Amino acid sequence: MPTVGWIREGDLDAFYEGTERTPDPSPQREPNFSCPFCGSIFPNQSEFHDHVYAKHRVERPFIMLRGKEPSAHAVVRSPLAASEIALANTSHAKVLLDGAGPQKVSIDKLGELISETSQAELTLELVNTTEKKATPVVTQYGFSFRVAQKADLRRVEQAFSEILVSDTITRNSIGSFLADKRTQGPGKEYASGLADYCLGILIKERPEGENLTTPFSRHRELYGRALDVLKDFPRPLAHLITCIIRFSLNNFENGGRRTGYLELDLATELLSNPTSDSLQLPLENTTRRPVCPIDHGTGRMLELANHLASQSRWSPILDDECRALAHSDLLDATDHQKAFAIWAASAWRLGSTDSALEPLTQIAEIYPFSRWASKYLEQATT
Repeated sequence: MPTVGWIREGDLDAFYEGTERTPDPSPQREPNFSCPFCGSIFPNQSEFHDHVYAKHRVERPFIMLRGKEPSAHAVVRSPLAASEIALANTSHAKVLLDGAGPQKVSIDKLGELISETSQAELTLELVNTTEKKATPVVTQYGFSFRVAQKADLRRVEQAFSEILVSDTITRNSIGSFLADKRTQGPGKEYASGLADYCLGILIKERPEGENLTTPFSRHRELYGRALDVLKDFPRPLAHLITCIIRFSLNNFENGGRRTGYLELDLATELLSNPTSDSLQLPLENTTRRPVCPIDHGTGRMLELANHLASQSRWSPILDDECRALAHSDLLDATDHQKAFAIWAASAWRLGSTDSALEPLTQIAEIYPFSRWASKYLEQATT
């Protein structure tokens, strides 16, 4: 186009002229949503989301050991059978054993690999690739396998019986137990749990001559640490001690499990279900041998429960006996609660509602006794 004077067409004018477009005069189109996985078209976002959730959802892969999913960093202390291992939503797995390079493992082989591992550090990565066009979903676990043979555990128990059961518990005797050659090697984990339990007894009882500076309350931490280790060992001694620890800490979730220690089984049943008909008094004049120590506070609670369970009627003398023990300055807080609970449960069982009223008011709002104490208190005051 010819121009006049200063009116000239520049490069920018030519660019704009070549790229400008006239707007489409037709009505605006309705938005649609295309599925990136299968190409289906949906008129609105809600239907699109429902489709993706129903047809293309990729679930998180996970593993179950003995019916429970382990934590991200778990310790395996007892042998696992292949039948006790289950996987879900898993296409394949990657395994790193003792720091070696990653190895891809099929689902069929993974259970066999885990069941055959006894002493190792294992990193497990489960992968779900069921949706080819989606990013794989990955779950990671870390396992420390510390599985000891029965012979190793028996040697630990023999040392425990000779050093910590047959003699007085002291810091020196606990140290001697941990230094004994029978507590080394694969059984060391088991030994550490038994040692923590005995150290918890020592901290709770605070005998003269030990000059302890550790706070009294730390015995609960030691009991909890011992429980976390010992509950994984399928040994009668470990089962007994874990039940003693749970009783000491007022944990009655496994109240129905029997130990063979009749005083403990009776007290646990009484505090779990005061109206139970299955309370069985210990046999008199039975021959026994000591298998593990019990702190004096817990032992006193077992004596109280069995003494009251053997009574055929209630009297003010029993009220006075229970009241003195429940308010003792020498007991731990959990033992105070158990004393009130044993008092309330025993008086209630023998039909003395008035005598049960005082201890019920003390524990009606304290778990786990509140599960039955609040109901009894309501019945007693209406």
